[in-house]
Amino acid sequence: MKITPLVNSRFFTSAFLSLLLTLLGQSFSHSSIEHIFESKQTQSKIQKPANRILSVKQIEGDLKLLKEAYSRIHPGYTRYTDEQTLDEAWNNILIKARENKGMSVGNFYLAIQEWLTLIKCDHTKANLPQKLSEERNNTPVYLPFRWVWLEDRAFITLPPQDESQASPEQAKAQAKTQALLLEKFDEIVSIDGRPIKNMVEQVKAYIPYDGYTKWARRSGVSESLEFKGGALDHFGAFLWDIKPDAKVTVKKQSGEIQMVKVKRINHKQWLTLITDPQQARNFKDAVSYKAISKQVAYLKVDSFVNYRDPVDVEDIYDPVFKAIQDQRHKVLIVDLRNNGGGSTDASRGLLANLITQKAKFKLDMFAKTLSFEDIREHLWTWDKRALDPYRIAFRKNDNGTYTLRSFFTEELDTVKPAKYAFKGQIITLTSNNNASASTNLLSVLHSLRDTILIGEKTGGSSEGVTAGLLFTLTLPESKITSRLPFFGHRNNVKSFEKGMGLSPDMYAPMTVEAFLKNRDPSLEAAIAYADAM
Repeated sequence: MKITPLVNSRFFTSAFLSLLLTLLGQSFSHSSIEHIFESKQTQSKIQKPANRILSVKQIEGDLKLLKEAYSRIHPGYTRYTDEQTLDEAWNNILIKARENKGMSVGNFYLAIQEWLTLIKCDHTKANLPQKLSEERNNTPVYLPFRWVWLEDRAFITLPPQDESQASPEQAKAQAKTQALLLEKFDEIVSIDGRPIKNMVEQVKAYIPYDGYTKWARRSGVSESLEFKGGALDHFGAFLWDIKPDAKVTVKKQSGEIQMVKVKRINHKQWLTLITDPQQARNFKDAVSYKAISKQVAYLKVDSFVNYRDPVDVEDIYDPVFKAIQDQRHKVLIVDLRNNGGGSTDASRGLLANLITQKAKFKLDMFAKTLSFEDIREHLWTWDKRALDPYRIAFRKNDNGTYTLRSFFTEELDTVKPAKYAFKGQIITLTSNNNASASTNLLSVLHSLRDTILIGEKTGGSSEGVTAGLLFTLTLPESKITSRLPFFGHRNNVKSFEKGMGLSPDMYAPMTVEAFLKNRDPSLEAAIAYADAM
């Protein structure tokens, strides 16, 4: 069985799965939502037949199942949003569907995704049904370049790679002058006549985030592997009349305004565009170390994702921390700014190399329910035995939740300092990209050691995320699937602010000015701080 859809969980380890399966036993018996309900005739001309129209009855059936599953299973369903607000948003979808006598699958997908964001859990999101997802591999809805959203402005980071991605008109113009080519640092003003700022504000409604960390949505605006492309392209394909050619208006660094016509590309082609060749997708390629000076070392960990191409984390960390120890560095700068989370073993392994005394990483893992009657047939996870949990593995709490007993999982084990654990001063670099496992690691480390945080506010939850084992819920009528967390987690932190990640001790964000000059304010501040010690 192919496990890709759920292995994308940011909080999963193969060791945890095997232990979980053991515990399961041997018996296997708002107003912004309204624009998506416009006339069916406004659907994008680039859409294919897979974007069929659903009847009111079909929508009612899917929504009933969706609400039942999330209200019953999700451990953080009303953690940040009250049930009345969730019910009102759910009813609004029904009202609009009835008014329009149905809606397309694409518009229903948007409605579901916007409803799910109200739960305020970054691990809770909808996925395109298979047919629409497959169309993205062949239908050109993506811009042929990479860009970044920074201080409410958009800048190209990787322009179109060759003339094959340019329209005939652009290619002809290119032969005459280089002025019409899109270049790195060009500022995007509008796309197809729509101001880029307005477009970004519209798609932000569909980007999930944890708690009250709205700023964390910035990282998903232009690029997102989880949403099959950045939010602007991914959701925009349903929101706007997307054509194969895009008219991109840019402001050059000289101040000149130009309009360039480019050919859109499909998702397979979009994946070949690499903004930073040094930024790895898998943990085994994500760890690097260098000496900045005799006193200061720099460790970069861009990902904790250790499920696509798993390795023993000690094989990655031990050589690095041995080198740091051998060089007798007194200060270690740990750069996690590109790290959005991943596997528990990779984050626990880093913690083991940064603590001097044994400590817990997590204090609790709990489920809201152990009962899946009536909806079990619509749920899927890594192993169906998880849908019939072995009750002795859980302890019922006074609030009605069920805590996983510590001896059934390594997630709740005490973490011991690693063989080459660093004992000097630690400085960690943070950003809006931090969430899930990376925010967990930063929060626990900051509580256990005198760690200086430099950079930006993080996403995620210092208290602990709702993640770990994920269910996939399939809606039978639309075939839309969604991710449904089973466990809530409580981190070993001394204190936390509800719904928040971490705020840096020293605020040193990336700015437009620094970006255009290829400067790195966070790293510069960290080095200056280390040198002054």
